[in-house]
Amino acid sequence: MRAEGVSPDDATAFIGDVTSGEVVRFDCVGERRGSKNGWAKLYLDARPAGAFGNWKQGINRRWSSGAANELSPQERASLRREWDDKKAEREAIRREAQFGAGRDAGHIWGNAEAASPAHPYVQRKRIDPAPLRQTGSDLLIPMFDDEGRLWNVQRILPDGKKLFLKEARIDGLFTIIGSFAGHREAVIGEGYATLDAVHQSTSLPCIVAFNTSNLPKVARIWAARRPDLNFILFADDDEATAQKILAERGIYKNPGIEAAEAVATEIGAKVAYPLGRAA
Repeated sequence: MRAEGVSPDDATAFIGDVTSGEVVRFDCVGERRGSKNGWAKLYLDARPAGAFGNWKQGINRRWSSGAANELSPQERASLRREWDDKKAEREAIRREAQFGAGRDAGHIWGNAEAASPAHPYVQRKRIDPAPLRQTGSDLLIPMFDDEGRLWNVQRILPDGKKLFLKEARIDGLFTIIGSFAGHREAVIGEGYATLDAVHQSTSLPCIVAFNTSNLPKVARIWAARRPDLNFILFADDDEATAQKILAERGIYKNPGIEAAEAVATEIGAKVAYPLGRAA
């Protein structure tokens, strides 16, 4: 992973998490804390293997030990039981942490004030502050599941830095801008400011997925929930990331554009591109 430029910021925590058998997300060295662009999964069976990557940089790699372990069938069975037990234990801990973070999110959102039109991020991005709230200098965006339950809040600082609650759920969560009433189309995209601009320009309802990795999960939920709607994926143009990947690896890869196009193909949607970006 280090050789490919995917180094966990906290290696000790990563080693403990990756043995759970689930996909784990983590901060990478050199990237903004809390972004969790790194991901990995490890299989500890007779032939250890795994996969890892970085969502933002478009890195996706697989690894295999290439040879079977020198373990007896009994030892492998014992290792598998231990692994399954730890996996179940970690999953229970993860769920409890998410429920706790969800309760915190509800408390924060419930005690927050209406977002101020004078908030620096609101003014800079020309966001309609009416649906949002604020605590101190932090702008708050609620994150719901498809049953309407609040699990998390995204905090946006005055300088534009975005944070999620620690240990809180992100996968499958979204927020909605506007109303579906009277519309046959809806837009799905990543960032709140981007989707707010789309809504102000078109009046179409917009669904905010918050990041690239969550985009397909949210799109699948809505495609299943509302087959009566025609969806449009609004692509994030990650040109700066694409140029970085090109300089480091010699290939052009724009994560935001490619993710939107892949999701649109999967659910049968259209793709909208930022002005100046060719389809």
